[in-house]
Amino acid sequence: MQTAKEAALAYLRRKTDQNINLLAALQGGLAKVVAAEARGCLLCTAGKVWQIAAEDTETALRFYEMIPTEATMLELQETAQIEAVAERFQPRCIETYYNAWYAGETIVLPENDVEIRVMRLEDAELMARHYRLPGASVEDCAETAAYLRGRITCGAMFGAYQKDCLVGFAGTHDEGSIGLLTVLPAYRRRGVGTYLEQVAIARALEQKRIPFGQIAPANAASLALQRALGMTVAREQVCWMDK
Repeated sequence: MQTAKEAALAYLRRKTDQNINLLAALQGGLAKVVAAEARGCLLCTAGKVWQIAAEDTETALRFYEMIPTEATMLELQETAQIEAVAERFQPRCIETYYNAWYAGETIVLPENDVEIRVMRLEDAELMARHYRLPGASVEDCAETAAYLRGRITCGAMFGAYQKDCLVGFAGTHDEGSIGLLTVLPAYRRRGVGTYLEQVAIARALEQKRIPFGQIAPANAASLALQRALGMTVAREQVCWMDK
């Protein structure tokens, strides 16, 4: 008899590219399977991100009823179910993204004149001046700084330095996606962003995690970068809802 995790994995592997975010969360031990069946599954990742992968809207809504009313972050794997779920969740913000992931076992880092360092808590305020959280908190600098401090505390943030000057940074979000990629204005168009993502992929591989990120459909430059780095970009989008 299948365990709940086995049932969830069996369903998610039917669309690996689209569901790589959930597969990575399960593989990395970040996600808990709340419910799973032949038609889908409900996960809770990092203790606060609720994720629904369902074959049809009826199943998605059944899973939705299992989510606590105080939940503020919901990810939906099928965009066709957005309207029905949003009517109940009542989010302030709805955004869609493509999943992109690196299927290789290794990545070769090119020579670069930047030094990679783990970020410190005292760096959070500077970082928050150049990065904004996606979703409903996009204009909240204080909330962004608080989030960055949390990621720094987890050891999830690293920066690129030239002569002790921060030129860019990147890391992983709560649910395990590579992101927060930012290059300070004076250092753009020098390959720093590409190098930071390569380092992020290498770090994930070293930690036995699936390297994946999520890219907004309108971000053509980032989508091109993922493909140039050998990332597989899903054809389907996934949806984030944020209260």
